[in-house]
Amino acid sequence: MTLPTFDHLSADKKTRIQTALLSEFSQYPLADAQVARIVSQAEIARGAFYKYFTDLTDAYTYLFGIAMRDIHAGLPRLDSDGPVETKAYVAATRTFLLGVKGSKYKQLIYMHFSHNENAFGVQASRIISGTNGANHWAAEVLSHQTLRDVLLDPAQAAVRLTQLEDALNKL
Repeated sequence: MTLPTFDHLSADKKTRIQTALLSEFSQYPLADAQVARIVSQAEIARGAFYKYFTDLTDAYTYLFGIAMRDIHAGLPRLDSDGPVETKAYVAATRTFLLGVKGSKYKQLIYMHFSHNENAFGVQASRIISGTNGANHWAAEVLSHQTLRDVLLDPAQAAVRLTQLEDALNKL
């Protein structure tokens, strides 16, 4: 996340920094990213970078969070009390993939799944309560794996979405 001084920047300066972060993290894995390139593109001092972020991982986490919020913005909330609606999950997965495909974050998301995801360690999936919570959990896990698989191998999108639909129909 950002340090408090970042919150006080002008919208223009924040945009320059976000643009520089997006450029860097879309072209280079986190392990190869450089503050020098970011500050040069953003036209800020190197010391200023460390007034806004604790390190490159912090800057990456900030930018990735923005990307996920932007891409998820149009997705519907699915009711965990009702039965798993296969069409709704498949549609949400397709919508997310289309959102990534047409997004300025496309390369960032690909870089995340192909190089950076493991840098953040493995996290447990969320627990979904409700009458059909376990089935919705399974549907969510399968949907996220489908997203990862399609983003890493777009040529298999149709096969992966069909596979998701077939699996969800069995829940």
